[in-house]
Amino acid sequence: MVTCLPEKQAGKGKGNKCLANLKNKIIIMKTSNQKSQALLTKRDIGFLKFLDQGTYTSASTLQLPQREKLRKIIDFFDILFYLIDTVYRLLKKRRANAGRAAIENLANALTGKFPDVSIDFSKVNILAGNLAAPCGAMYQNYGSSKLSFSWSACTQRNSNQSDELMAMIYCPDRHEFWSEQNLGITRADGFCTVDAPQEFEGHEVHVWLAYRSADLRSNSNSSYMGNVLVPKIDDYERE
Repeated sequence: MVTCLPEKQAGKGKGNKCLANLKNKIIIMKTSNQKSQALLTKRDIGFLKFLDQGTYTSASTLQLPQREKLRKIIDFFDILFYLIDTVYRLLKKRRANAGRAAIENLANALTGKFPDVSIDFSKVNILAGNLAAPCGAMYQNYGSSKLSFSWSACTQRNSNQSDELMAMIYCPDRHEFWSEQNLGITRADGFCTVDAPQEFEGHEVHVWLAYRSADLRSNSNSSYMGNVLVPKIDDYERE
């Protein structure tokens, strides 16, 4: 299933005071080991949702550098929330927790200094759970859109041979996300091959794996497997 990042909703700014509180919390989350002290409130999340592409009321006009910083933070939050919320929805998890998970990921994955900031996708945890996470390697055959994964027999706690593998792929260029929860592969299989969506051909993608239990009641943390360039495949080669 391929889903697309929704377009931003236009809104009005809430003022410099709210911006300052938001920026301080982002900085604390970025530098503090006690992240629980820096979690944003529902009001902060509402502020993020209402902000648009730098359009503010005359009473709360922000300086250009502040607008640029805030816009980037909002854009990154949107991406992370979209990835996490999509998986929560597909797995029928409590979506009210998606906002907090996105904020925590933003604090962990935001890298660089303004204006050269970006998301380190290797630090993004799309899914959190108590099962043992996948531990293996990803391979790509030259000129192929097939991604192969292999892993050793797992002796970790909270792992069952019947745990089912799920794959997640995000394409930043297209702002699209693909997730498959029914690969028909278990932890005991040790190997699988996944076809990257045709829509992602010619673009770089980021890949995660995770497990969920056979009874669908629990899942693991996601494991970042790496990023690859999906080559364009001619129709005759595809056949």
